[in-house]
Amino acid sequence: MLLCGNAVSQQTAAARDALQQESNDVGMRILMTPLIVCAALGILNTLLLATRQRRQEFAALRLAGSTRGQMLRMLGWESVVVVLSGLLTAGVVMVVFLAGLSARIAPHLTGVPAVLPWGALAQVAAGWAGLGMLGVLAPGVLVLCVNPARAVEQ
Repeated sequence: MLLCGNAVSQQTAAARDALQQESNDVGMRILMTPLIVCAALGILNTLLLATRQRRQEFAALRLAGSTRGQMLRMLGWESVVVVLSGLLTAGVVMVVFLAGLSARIAPHLTGVPAVLPWGALAQVAAGWAGLGMLGVLAPGVLVLCVNPARAVEQ
């Protein structure tokens, strides 16, 4: 009978831990959503303005003989470089921060597995990649619609 009571106690503890983990996940999403949205808006704004300000450069390249396809490929590669450098920088910062954090709290957490949310990190990275492509290619397409001769004069 004592063995049965111990099993029920372990199930209750496991259910409580699962509920606590779910609450932690919800709280983390509530805290991280505004940060991610603000960072996304900042990245998008920077890329949109930087691409739009290069209007004369694009017009000069078009007048020199570049095709729309070549210009869009150039912009695509630029956005890939921007996204990859941003992800690399964020990865380095995250590794340094997490290494320092884990070194500080490791003595206090014995038997607790260290788990990173790889799925969520991949979703954020894919979102940044999409924003990078959108932030460069959307204004690039709009700028390429302008007559190159008029854009150089401005």
